Amino acid sequence: MSLLQDLRYGARKLVHNPGFSALSVVTLALGIGLTTTMFSIVYGALLRGLPFEHGERVVAVRRANPPRDQKQMDLTPHDFDDYRAQQRSFEGLGAFSSGTMTVSGTEKPERFDGAYLTANTFQLIRAQPLLGRTFGPGEDAVGAPAVVVLGYAIWQNRYGGDRGIIGRTIRVNGEQAEVIGVMPKGFEFPSSEKLWLTLRNPLPAKRGDGDDLFTFGRLRPGVSMQQADTEVKGIARRLAAQYPESNKDITAYVEPYTRSFIGDEPTKLLGTMLFAVFLVLLIACANVANLLLSQAAMRAKEVGIRTAMGASRARVIMQFLTEPLAMAMIAAVLGTLMAVEGVKLFNAAIASTEPPFWIRIRIDGPILLFVLAITLFSTFVAGVLPAIRASGANVNEVLKDESRGSSSFRGGRLSRALVVFEIALSVGLLVAAGLTIKSVTRLRNMDYGFPTRTIFTARVGLPETVYRDSVAQVRFFDQLYQRLADLQGVESYTLTGMLPVLGGPTSTFAVEGKAYAQPRDYPETHFVNTYPGYFRTFQVQLEGRDFGSGDTRTSDPVAIVNRSFVKKYFGGASPVGRRFRFGDAKSTEPWRTIVGVVPDMWVDGTDNKKPESVYLPFAQAPQRYVSVVIRPRGTPPGAMTAPVRNLVASLDPDLPIYFVKTLQERIDDETWFYRVFGALFMIMGAVALVLAAVGLYGVMAFNVSRRTREMGVRMALGAKPRDVVRLIMRQGIIQLVIGLVLGLGLAYALGSLLTIILFQVSPIDAVTYGATLAVLALAALAASYIPARRATRVDPMVALRYE
Repeated sequence: MSLLQDLRYGARKLVHNPGFSALSVVTLALGIGLTTTMFSIVYGALLRGLPFEHGERVVAVRRANPPRDQKQMDLTPHDFDDYRAQQRSFEGLGAFSSGTMTVSGTEKPERFDGAYLTANTFQLIRAQPLLGRTFGPGEDAVGAPAVVVLGYAIWQNRYGGDRGIIGRTIRVNGEQAEVIGVMPKGFEFPSSEKLWLTLRNPLPAKRGDGDDLFTFGRLRPGVSMQQADTEVKGIARRLAAQYPESNKDITAYVEPYTRSFIGDEPTKLLGTMLFAVFLVLLIACANVANLLLSQAAMRAKEVGIRTAMGASRARVIMQFLTEPLAMAMIAAVLGTLMAVEGVKLFNAAIASTEPPFWIRIRIDGPILLFVLAITLFSTFVAGVLPAIRASGANVNEVLKDESRGSSSFRGGRLSRALVVFEIALSVGLLVAAGLTIKSVTRLRNMDYGFPTRTIFTARVGLPETVYRDSVAQVRFFDQLYQRLADLQGVESYTLTGMLPVLGGPTSTFAVEGKAYAQPRDYPETHFVNTYPGYFRTFQVQLEGRDFGSGDTRTSDPVAIVNRSFVKKYFGGASPVGRRFRFGDAKSTEPWRTIVGVVPDMWVDGTDNKKPESVYLPFAQAPQRYVSVVIRPRGTPPGAMTAPVRNLVASLDPDLPIYFVKTLQERIDDETWFYRVFGALFMIMGAVALVLAAVGLYGVMAFNVSRRTREMGVRMALGAKPRDVVRLIMRQGIIQLVIGLVLGLGLAYALGSLLTIILFQVSPIDAVTYGATLAVLALAALAASYIPARRATRVDPMVALRYE
């Protein structure tokens, strides 16, 4: 009953102080809204888990090679078989390999994301089909007939939702496959796949060869993740002892499936973002606490009277907490509405990136429970210090004080400490925001040294069942390359296995004439396989010669290297005529002669931390996937889509082109997280700046109002307005300096954690630090100057009569 009375009392206090109440509610709403939005993102990406029965028990089994700093490695086919046979902690182990798949037949060919699965996959994750059945035992055996399970989107869009699709035969990657099932809407395991075939690859002859497999399993009832982790580490030790050539230094571990799929760095980024937005909430709470301290000072005599009449300190504290509780409840409603809109904006921002199917970012039951938790947290943080401070005042001094509030109430130090706390947190958030702003700006205006916006690109993939060997693959791509010359409006063209800026494969290698004591001493470099015209198309200067028609599978192996490679491995001297070969001491690869040098072309993605790269003639390093690259003459890149599609179809009517975009659009797709999370930090930094400035202004204005009589006496005794301004601002400057110094440590910590979204910006960028400190200092000085200036306009006689 007393709680209801206190709540009614708190509500009346809010109504009687509308300005104070509105400011406090808006401040808390901003903190709760941003925190809820970020928690919704983290929960949807990492904590909600797989939408299956006991999805949290589906885990990933990964390998690592600590000496080579390789932390997340899939299992080789031989290792997968051994782990599956030796493990006892799982109901079973499954594996998959993802890629794109061409679906053809009577309809036009289309390319979709798909996965090759072990036959037990659907049983392990306990997923049921909408129509038909899933894979059965033995359907992943080598030589078994191809069967395919379709995703809901393909069933609806390509086959019109025809329930008679079960039992039909369609062409997938060039082979006939019977449709045995259709999965429900929203099912896209393992990530964003739209159809599934069985994994029927033969076991490689040599251990360590073959495509690696992402391995997962379902923990047996009663088995913890730690117990499973201990078991797979033991299996790894046995394999390392048994097969030292392929498994030396290899260990293994178990981790949640969602975390493993997303990766360590994005997981750390999400954690950092949640921590940062929690700091915004703390700033908001500190702001409201300061406002409540000012109110507590004005109500000190009221508290003294209540205490003198027998109210206990606990009763007084409880009554003081009802006001921030009422404000926090209103703020929670507003903050939740803000979070709903924030989630909508975030989902729209990542829609084109095709996030994993389990990432469902929405405001639902678990999120609302989180809102309730942070509402109570905000009430406690914002209200408990003012309540304790007010309830602990000396009753005799308060009752003898003749002022309207109580000059005997000592809240100044605490209030100033809260402002210092706000400024320190704001420094960290503003520096982080500044770093991300600079990153996004650099990314948007980046000049890579070659054109990106005018370059047309499209991907072509050859099904292994049709183009079974490298000879057939090279023959097709040779024909495609030659026919590109006949297209109208083409300035220059090429084919390549990997586009610049998008990253590429790496391999160890040895330079002829240099000795390497241990296998780990062999260096590693990126490699790109290309057709002639690659450098001409990208308009980069080549020193030496380009690849030509004479660079075939049977000719002397050659390579072109970039300048970073030359600088690192040849000391800057001309490498033309020098040789290297891929692999280590046991390598059987041929020596390659360097025939040219080119500028760096961002082969290691946007961070380009390891820029060294070599370029190989496609015929000497063939693969089944290439990108068509065209620099048009006088026409927009998009105008090349139809001619290229028709050209590919004329060579093989079952082959579609996909990823049809300009190079800049492909880069934008790869760098979306810079923009999205950068924008989030910008918002956090802006809110932190406003809250810190408002908080400092509120404290200074309240302190000035309490010192009105003192200012009147000073001016009556001859003090000039500038003396009064200097006196008041000195306090604000001291708080500012302390806060700025303390905030630098937080800024450094946040900057170091944000390296994943920093594009060519150091986490200790001096310009960003300087600009941030300047902006915050100006805002804080303005917040101190305005109350100080106002104090000089009070008539001394009026001030002397002030209560």
